[in-house]
Amino acid sequence: MPKASAKVIKTKTGDKGELLAIVQFNRLSPRVGETLSVKWGSVRSLSQNALYFVFLSWLIDEGGLKEQGHFDPEALHLDLKAHFLANKIFDKGKFKAIEESTTTDLTKSEFAEYFEKVNDFVFDFFKIDTAPFWRNYEENYKIPND
Repeated sequence: MPKASAKVIKTKTGDKGELLAIVQFNRLSPRVGETLSVKWGSVRSLSQNALYFVFLSWLIDEGGLKEQGHFDPEALHLDLKAHFLANKIFDKGKFKAIEESTTTDLTKSEFAEYFEKVNDFVFDFFKIDTAPFWRNYEENYKIPND
Protein backbone atom coordinates (compact mmCIF):
# COMPACT_ATOMS: atom_id res chain seq x y z
CA MET A 1 0.00 0.00 0.00
CA PRO A 2 1.63 3.30 -1.04
CA LYS A 3 2.20 6.00 1.52
CA ALA A 4 1.78 9.63 0.47
CA SER A 5 1.29 13.01 2.11
CA ALA A 6 -1.54 15.34 1.24
CA LYS A 7 -2.73 18.84 2.03
CA VAL A 8 -6.41 19.71 2.36
CA ILE A 9 -7.05 22.67 0.06
CA LYS A 10 -10.77 23.22 0.68
CA THR A 11 -13.65 21.57 2.55
CA LYS A 12 -17.39 21.84 2.11
CA THR A 13 -20.43 20.13 3.60
CA GLY A 14 -22.51 18.34 0.99
CA ASP A 15 -26.30 18.28 0.68
CA LYS A 16 -26.53 14.99 2.61
CA GLY A 17 -24.25 16.17 5.46
CA GLU A 18 -21.14 14.51 4.11
CA LEU A 19 -17.83 16.36 4.24
CA LEU A 20 -16.27 16.97 0.85
CA ALA A 21 -12.60 17.91 0.51
CA ILE A 22 -10.24 18.94 -2.23
CA VAL A 23 -6.91 17.31 -1.42
CA GLN A 24 -3.50 17.94 -2.98
CA PHE A 25 -1.13 14.95 -2.83
CA ASN A 26 2.65 15.28 -2.78
CA ARG A 27 3.35 12.52 -5.30
CA LEU A 28 1.04 9.50 -5.51
CA SER A 29 -2.71 9.81 -5.54
CA PRO A 30 -5.49 7.26 -5.23
CA ARG A 31 -7.75 6.47 -8.16
CA VAL A 32 -11.21 8.04 -8.32
CA GLY A 33 -13.57 5.95 -6.19
CA GLU A 34 -10.79 4.39 -4.11
CA THR A 35 -11.36 4.48 -0.34
CA LEU A 36 -8.80 6.28 1.80
CA SER A 37 -8.01 5.80 5.46
CA VAL A 38 -6.93 9.13 6.90
CA LYS A 39 -5.73 10.20 10.32
CA TRP A 40 -4.29 13.40 11.65
CA GLY A 41 -3.28 14.92 14.94
CA SER A 42 -0.05 15.25 16.82
CA VAL A 43 2.33 12.35 16.50
CA ARG A 44 3.82 10.69 19.53
CA SER A 45 6.12 12.96 21.46
CA LEU A 46 9.86 12.59 21.91
CA SER A 47 9.35 12.34 25.68
CA GLN A 48 6.93 9.42 25.14
CA ASN A 49 9.48 7.74 22.91
CA ALA A 50 12.31 8.32 25.40
CA LEU A 51 10.23 6.92 28.28
CA TYR A 52 9.30 3.90 26.15
CA PHE A 53 12.96 3.04 25.47
CA VAL A 54 13.88 3.55 29.15
CA PHE A 55 11.02 1.15 29.94
CA LEU A 56 12.31 -1.43 27.42
CA SER A 57 15.81 -1.15 28.92
CA TRP A 58 14.35 -1.63 32.40
CA LEU A 59 12.46 -4.72 31.21
CA ILE A 60 15.73 -6.21 29.94
CA ASP A 61 18.01 -5.20 32.82
CA GLU A 62 15.69 -5.22 35.83
CA GLY A 63 12.59 -7.08 34.67
CA GLY A 64 14.36 -10.28 33.69
CA LEU A 65 13.97 -10.28 29.92
CA LYS A 66 17.67 -11.11 29.50
CA GLU A 67 16.77 -14.57 30.81
CA GLN A 68 14.12 -14.73 28.06
CA GLY A 69 16.69 -13.94 25.34
CA HIS A 70 16.13 -10.19 24.96
CA PHE A 71 19.36 -8.19 25.18
CA ASP A 72 18.74 -5.01 23.19
CA PRO A 73 15.92 -2.43 23.56
CA GLU A 74 15.79 -1.81 19.79
CA ALA A 75 15.42 -5.53 19.04
CA LEU A 76 12.74 -5.84 21.72
CA HIS A 77 10.96 -2.85 20.19
CA LEU A 78 11.01 -4.55 16.76
CA ASP A 79 9.54 -7.73 18.26
CA LEU A 80 6.78 -5.81 20.05
CA LYS A 81 5.93 -3.78 16.93
CA ALA A 82 5.66 -6.98 14.93
CA HIS A 83 3.39 -8.49 17.59
CA PHE A 84 1.05 -5.52 18.07
CA LEU A 85 1.18 -3.35 14.94
CA ALA A 86 2.29 -5.36 11.93
CA ASN A 87 -0.25 -6.64 9.44
CA LYS A 88 0.03 -10.37 9.04
CA ILE A 89 -0.70 -11.34 5.44
CA PHE A 90 -2.29 -14.69 4.68
CA ASP A 91 -2.81 -16.32 1.30
CA LYS A 92 -5.38 -19.12 1.08
CA GLY A 93 -5.31 -19.46 4.85
CA LYS A 94 -1.53 -19.84 5.06
CA PHE A 95 0.82 -17.27 6.53
CA LYS A 96 2.64 -15.40 3.78
CA ALA A 97 4.35 -12.29 5.16
CA ILE A 98 4.44 -9.55 7.76
CA GLU A 99 3.88 -6.00 6.54
CA GLU A 100 6.33 -3.70 8.34
CA SER A 101 4.88 -1.45 11.03
CA THR A 102 5.93 1.75 12.73
CA THR A 103 5.19 3.64 15.93
CA THR A 104 6.38 6.89 14.36
CA ASP A 105 2.99 7.65 12.81
CA LEU A 106 1.00 7.01 15.98
CA THR A 107 -0.68 9.97 17.63
CA LYS A 108 0.10 10.72 21.27
CA SER A 109 -3.00 8.89 22.45
CA GLU A 110 -2.43 5.92 20.10
CA PHE A 111 1.16 5.64 21.35
CA ALA A 112 -0.08 5.77 24.95
CA GLU A 113 -2.51 2.92 24.13
CA TYR A 114 0.29 0.96 22.46
CA PHE A 115 2.55 1.52 25.49
CA GLU A 116 -0.24 0.31 27.78
CA LYS A 117 -0.69 -2.83 25.65
CA VAL A 118 3.05 -3.52 25.89
CA ASN A 119 2.95 -3.03 29.67
CA ASP A 120 -0.02 -5.40 30.02
CA PHE A 121 1.58 -7.93 27.67
CA VAL A 122 4.85 -8.18 29.61
CA PHE A 123 2.84 -8.76 32.78
CA ASP A 124 0.55 -11.37 31.22
CA PHE A 125 3.12 -13.20 29.07
CA PHE A 126 6.41 -12.81 30.97
CA LYS A 127 4.89 -12.33 34.46
CA ILE A 128 6.94 -9.14 34.97
CA ASP A 129 5.55 -6.76 37.57
CA THR A 130 6.26 -3.30 36.15
CA ALA A 131 4.96 -1.49 39.26
CA PRO A 132 8.52 -0.77 40.55
CA PHE A 133 9.38 0.95 37.25
CA TRP A 134 6.24 3.10 37.37
CA ARG A 135 6.73 3.95 41.06
CA ASN A 136 10.29 5.14 40.32
CA TYR A 137 9.01 7.15 37.35
CA GLU A 138 6.23 8.79 39.40
CA GLU A 139 8.52 9.61 42.32
CA ASN A 140 11.59 10.82 40.44
CA TYR A 141 10.88 11.75 36.86
CA LYS A 142 7.26 12.49 36.05
CA ILE A 143 6.61 16.08 35.05
CA PRO A 144 3.15 17.32 36.12
CA ASN A 145 0.63 17.06 33.25
CA ASP A 146 2.98 14.75 31.32
